Amino acid sequence: MRHAVPVLVSVLLLASAHLPGLSRADLDRVIDFSVTLKSLATAADQGTALPQGKAVLLSGTVSDVAILNKDEAGFKVRIELITGEWIGLDDVKAYTCYVEFSGPEYVRLFPARPPREPNRQLVTLNSRVLVLGRVVGVTADPQGARRVLVDGAYIRSIE
Repeated sequence: MRHAVPVLVSVLLLASAHLPGLSRADLDRVIDFSVTLKSLATAADQGTALPQGKAVLLSGTVSDVAILNKDEAGFKVRIELITGEWIGLDDVKAYTCYVEFSGPEYVRLFPARPPREPNRQLVTLNSRVLVLGRVVGVTADPQGARRVLVDGAYIRSIE
């Protein structure tokens, strides 16, 4: 039994050396790295074609969290993701989209109430996040502005 663990580790290390590596071309086939919040917001505003068929990787700050279904089995949350850029020295342009996450695996990430102590594993208002998802279409915000809707698959705090 004492020798089983080192032998198992050795076998796993040798076996992993023969696994094929993931190349840049492999990632480019499934993720469109050219898409940003700015390009999505611009496409929604101008009514131009949205990226389809590939996942998108977005980063930004959570500016709103709306739990649409609190039931664990049918849990659904919509976040507003925002980023911005300076225009000259005294103007900032903001770019936003909505990201929806559905399923019981997201219940633990989005607390009903903000925690007393900061917790990087949770996604709350003002969390800086990285999101992987697929563009679904365009929807309207409460003021009628057009927003891209993304079906989120993964989310991670990056602060």
